[in-house]
Amino acid sequence: MFNNLSENVISFSSDLSRVKFRRLPDLKVSTQACDIWDILLLSQDSLLLSNWNKGSVQLVDSRTGSTLSEITVPEGPQSLCRIRREHAAVTTSCNTVQLLEVRGGRLTPGTVLGVKGSCWGVTSSGDNVAVSYRCPPWLEVVSKDGSVLHYQESRAAHTFDWPDFLTTSRDGFIFVADRLLYTITKLDSSLKVLQTFSDPQLSAPRGIISVSEDQLMVCSWSTNSIVHVNVNSGKMTTIIGGEYGGLSYRSLAYCPQKRKLFVCVDNQTDSIQVYQWE
Repeated sequence: MFNNLSENVISFSSDLSRVKFRRLPDLKVSTQACDIWDILLLSQDSLLLSNWNKGSVQLVDSRTGSTLSEITVPEGPQSLCRIRREHAAVTTSCNTVQLLEVRGGRLTPGTVLGVKGSCWGVTSSGDNVAVSYRCPPWLEVVSKDGSVLHYQESRAAHTFDWPDFLTTSRDGFIFVADRLLYTITKLDSSLKVLQTFSDPQLSAPRGIISVSEDQLMVCSWSTNSIVHVNVNSGKMTTIIGGEYGGLSYRSLAYCPQKRKLFVCVDNQTDSIQVYQWE
């Protein structure tokens, strides 16, 4: 069921730290009781949303915001990841990872993986999924039958304090946004820590996506900005926002074919911000 595709990872060679993004009209989402937690690009014209308040996952037309398909999942759907073309996963607040199938424009619930705590982030890792937890902070890689293959407990080394959203690069490395340590950590598929990135521009990082082997985009929640990370140099560049007291960016998705960035914002419950680079 699993393969090496990671969420929102599409090869793209341009240096996005040099790009100027223009704000487009918001994408209004046609749903009720909406609190969009995470957003995942499935195709040029479709997005997957986790709706915390409604307890559902929605397949949405990225051009109109209309809901194409919707399913109820266990309480508190949170982070999303793509597993392969027709499969995805979502973490929930009731100690499960719900697998999903997207086929023919319809969502279908798949296997439910029981995990050992209230999980937050999720990303693909080869034939498995990597999951993050808050209390205590740790990561693990879980197989499709729910077996724990790798484990990273960080109390001794204090590697993590609040590992929130995760992403996997096209070359198989896992990146963790830590909301309290203000860091991005790079790990291999066995959860060995390889490198840690930090910068004053990065404050309470949350949503994180890989857009190429050497580029990340991260939501800097406290500074209300989107930050570009050059993985090779560690250099960080604010590409959107950057003012305290504004909107807090939670999660994001990027479509290179249409050069569009979709951003979920706290307390903006019925719409998604859209940006396009020129």
